[in-house]
Formats: sequence, structure tokens, C-alpha cells
Amino acid sequence: MKLVRLATIPATVVSLLVLAQPASATVTANSGFYDHQVIQYQATAEVTSSPHAAQLISKGNIVFHIVDASGNVPAVQVSRLHAALPNDPTGGNVLNFIPTEIGYSGGAWNLQIFHWNAGVTPVELSKDDDIFAAVAAGQGTLEVTSTLVRCPVIDFAALR
Repeated sequence: MKLVRLATIPATVVSLLVLAQPASATVTANSGFYDHQVIQYQATAEVTSSPHAAQLISKGNIVFHIVDASGNVPAVQVSRLHAALPNDPTGGNVLNFIPTEIGYSGGAWNLQIFHWNAGVTPVELSKDDDIFAAVAAGQGTLEVTSTLVRCPVIDFAALR
């Protein structure tokens, strides 16, 4: 398993979006997923003028935040992260690209929120394909936001 330190979105930014306030530029350590692997990263975010602007700037890079029908991160989404990195905060986020992947197009991600539908039992979603399959199966919906996440690479190392 690889440890990747990237900048992405903390759960606190999602709370700020709900309150319709600008996101903070505070950098926060966090853990999440990329292609079913546990990653570590640092988080910073900014709000753009619109979801469309965020999508254009991010060039297809997405960070997914997963919430249940009540708007909370499901325990199943963060349980493996807490087991692997018990001292790291996590929002259970999933990145669709990292800088070492072919096709990576820059240092920004667009925040998209996956909402589990009421009555569906959440499962861990740890890859973008999992999220798109759940949407296609009618298990949840995807919300595109105006949040753009700046992502300078901090470090790559083997997770021990």
C-alpha cells in the first residue's frame, strides 16, 4: 500500500459549504482513498464562482465526499481508514487521480458529494468506479459543488 500526501478537501469544508461561507485556506492532515488504497494528504480548498468553473479548472480531477441520507459520513466509509491510521483525521474522501497516475492533469480537484439514498445500506466506496457504479445502480446521487481543491504533492512513501 502506498502513502500519498496530497492536498484535498477536509470534512470541515463540507460543513462550510452547507453554511454557504467561503472555505478556509487552512491546511489540514487527512486520510482517504485512491483506487482502494489508503492515502494520506494535506487539505486546502477554495470556493469558485460556480460548479461549472470548478469543473473546468480541475480538468477532470475529482475528490468525492461520501455522506448517508442524513448528510453524515457513514461509519463504514471511515472504519478502514481509522484502523490503518488511527491518529489521522478523515472524511473518508476518494480521489480519482493522483500525480503519479497517467492522465493526471494538474494540481486541483473538484469536490463532488455522493449522497446515499434513504433506505440503502452504505458500503465502503474507495474508488471512483465504485461511486459511479452506485449512482448507475440508483443507490445514490452525485452533487457537483463550486469547491476547488489545490493539491501540491507533499511526499510519496511506503505505508508502514
